Amino acid sequence: MVNILKLVRKELQLEWRQKTALGTIFIYVLGTSFLIYLVFQGHITIPVWIALFWVIALFTTVNAVSRSFLKDANEQFYYLRSIATPLEIIFSKIIYNAFLITILSLIIYLVMILFFNENIENKGLFLLTIILGAIGFSNLFTLLSAITARTQNFVLLAILGFPIILPLLLLIVKMSELSNFAIQQKDIYMHLGAIAMLDVITLILSIVLFPYIWRD
Repeated sequence: MVNILKLVRKELQLEWRQKTALGTIFIYVLGTSFLIYLVFQGHITIPVWIALFWVIALFTTVNAVSRSFLKDANEQFYYLRSIATPLEIIFSKIIYNAFLITILSLIIYLVMILFFNENIENKGLFLLTIILGAIGFSNLFTLLSAITARTQNFVLLAILGFPIILPLLLLIVKMSELSNFAIQQKDIYMHLGAIAMLDVITLILSIVLFPYIWRD
């Protein structure tokens, strides 16, 4: 656990030194939202608002997480192998990326409020959906980032990512829509349970596969 926390802190320090990467992502979010605002003249329905939110969040996630293992290339790769186990490395990456995706999603949420009329009624439930979605995105795209970094084939991120992320994406979009309606508690629990189950499955997948990817 101590090693995991140290590795997470290392990720934070590296990200802080590379402020241009986060700045680029922020400009992308702001520019995309403003362009959508110009197209729709600031008037969109809630289903369209939710769809645009998750489209921007998905592409922002890909841009942010795809660099996870590129920072650990060459000599640093062997240094990490000498100080931490594969499970400690993947856990630290997943924790950091889940935190980063959650922060970026909240920034997107604030920007969308700035440009559009936001009418999500159950904001707490929507926030919980964002957190669960961020965990699932982190689990999947961190593993795919490791595959991409080791194979140096960046096309794999898109080819493997979309079909795997689609079930989770459909569930969180549906859950986001339910956040805006008065529905039965069992429907909420059913969808939240399904998202949580996918998060657990993707986490197990990352834990099982990453040690093989991390080998020479």
